[in-house]
Amino acid sequence: MTKDQIKQEIIRYGNMLIEKGLCTGTGGNISVRMPENNGFMITPSGILYSEIVPDDIVTMDFEGNIIEGSRTPSIERNMHRAIFNARPDVNAIVHTHQNFASAIAATRQDFPPILDAFVAVFGGGLKCAKYGSIGTEELARNVVEGLGNRNGVLLANHGVLCTGKDLAMAFGNCEFLEASAITYCFANIIGKPVVLDHEIVEKEAADLARRYGQR
Repeated sequence: MTKDQIKQEIIRYGNMLIEKGLCTGTGGNISVRMPENNGFMITPSGILYSEIVPDDIVTMDFEGNIIEGSRTPSIERNMHRAIFNARPDVNAIVHTHQNFASAIAATRQDFPPILDAFVAVFGGGLKCAKYGSIGTEELARNVVEGLGNRNGVLLANHGVLCTGKDLAMAFGNCEFLEASAITYCFANIIGKPVVLDHEIVEKEAADLARRYGQR
């Protein structure tokens, strides 16, 4: 994809955050690694998604310097930069405040693997990263630690972050995580959800990696 196409994709998925109810107002943020792997593009701070235009998207390097753009980048730019530096396999990041997954994050619980489909998507349960103030290096470090090698993480008392090989995957992971969070919350209301055993999770993850999807 060209730089202009990436900007258009960021804007499109930003509007989808609102349409799908994963964020409200100017909440959340999106970033995509540059094709040349010399930086990343990120949404601007405090602008409604419906009002963002291509020139508002900010390009940064992996040291945190602005390469291109006149807007102030997302307040969570440190978090995005830290993930890109720690995870070469990640090309896109979507951070949301989606309701049910954020409710779990507000309890500071990890999200256990209670669904086999959850194992298929995330490879097992997801951690709840330790709390850090919004936009700080502390939060960035905590999120990288909590994310590990998964494509999703809860942010204590804050929200959710999902990653992927591209923006479609990262966004889809957010949607799937929210659907799973709804199931988890309702399961806790009607009873105690049964967490899949570690041995089953490892077996299912390995088996699905081999058999699921196109080759």
